[in-house]
Amino acid sequence: MRYIKIILLLLLFPLVGFAQFLGIGAQYTDAKNKGNDFQFAANASFPTWHKKNPLNTFISSGIDYTGGSSPVAGLNLKPIQINSFITESLFNKNKATILIGCDAGYLFNFKHGEDGIVITPNVYFDYKFFFVKTGYDFNVTAGESQFFVRAGFCFGMGSIKSFVKTEIW
Repeated sequence: MRYIKIILLLLLFPLVGFAQFLGIGAQYTDAKNKGNDFQFAANASFPTWHKKNPLNTFISSGIDYTGGSSPVAGLNLKPIQINSFITESLFNKNKATILIGCDAGYLFNFKHGEDGIVITPNVYFDYKFFFVKTGYDFNVTAGESQFFVRAGFCFGMGSIKSFVKTEIW
């Protein structure tokens, strides 16, 4: 098991190195009597498809890691993260970023829960170097779920928008 973790980390290192969003912070979950309420959280993602479209939507990929023993904690590889910035003017005229989206990936639960496919509808907000993300994790394979609020420090869209004038398209 130890070698699998090391191999996973080495394979994921290039993903983290080219990430356009990096975040580190804490996560609160409502998984009462199932594990920790507060957990360490880290994430990285990068856009994989970003073409102008009427839905103001883009697709990215990434990884999330949450430490702790809640049912949906561990290393979550997310090859598909569909996000929408709602309107072009909202994104282009504000220093803050608001995204609504849904992530899908595979969870490796290292503590006690089951590995499996996780779907996460969520809302994301960042301003300068701070972010808040809230959503609901559904581990479809294990039948476990949890509401979460994640907050912390980030380097991402809000950070870039505070230094230079950016436009989404």
